[in-house]
Amino acid sequence: MKKILGNPNQTNKKLIDIINKTKINDFYLNNQKDFRDRILEEISQSDRILDLGMAMRDKYKKIKSKNLETLDVNDFGDYPDIICDICSDISGLESKYDKIICIAVLEHVYDPTSAIANLNKMLKNGGILYGYVPYLFQYHAPHDLKYQDYFRFSKDALAYLFKDFSYVELFPVRGRISAPLSILFGEKWKKYIEKTKINILLDKLSSNKIHFKQCSGFNFIVKK
Repeated sequence: MKKILGNPNQTNKKLIDIINKTKINDFYLNNQKDFRDRILEEISQSDRILDLGMAMRDKYKKIKSKNLETLDVNDFGDYPDIICDICSDISGLESKYDKIICIAVLEHVYDPTSAIANLNKMLKNGGILYGYVPYLFQYHAPHDLKYQDYFRFSKDALAYLFKDFSYVELFPVRGRISAPLSILFGEKWKKYIEKTKINILLDKLSSNKIHFKQCSGFNFIVKK
């Protein structure tokens, strides 16, 4: 006689519902655009902003908010404004930010579930979390392990991790063909080859639905 523990079928139905309510947008599969430009467009001067790891890089100084802070787990002297492990103690940062930028950060934290729960707590009601995470992408921690490379995220994983937010939109980056080519050629692919937009042409040879599952990673917009 089979032994059934709990109600696994009901649990699976709930997981399917979570995944199905997540919106998938193919804009960055079909256009060679910088997701950071969208973030800049949606920030107003009155917004209180947190940029984790100063992930906006060369576009950081273009953020027009008068209330802008950075956060990192390491102290680099004049950076960051807040030294904090987002997987653990965020005391004093609760309900503080209108928008949080988290680009290429969550793969480097040892406990993304706790990190995302804390980011949720750090947002004001109606706040927005912008970010990117890799999926089919190369290992990229430095040799000295100043920071580490722990996780990769499928669309199903992101749907579950963001389940406590009111709105989740994922934007696949690179498709089934260009994703492995990016791993093969590394930075050369991103800096030189992609500028020709050949990745978009190559990915059009495959179904868009496959790209949603077999991509380099996902930009995301998540609302509290």
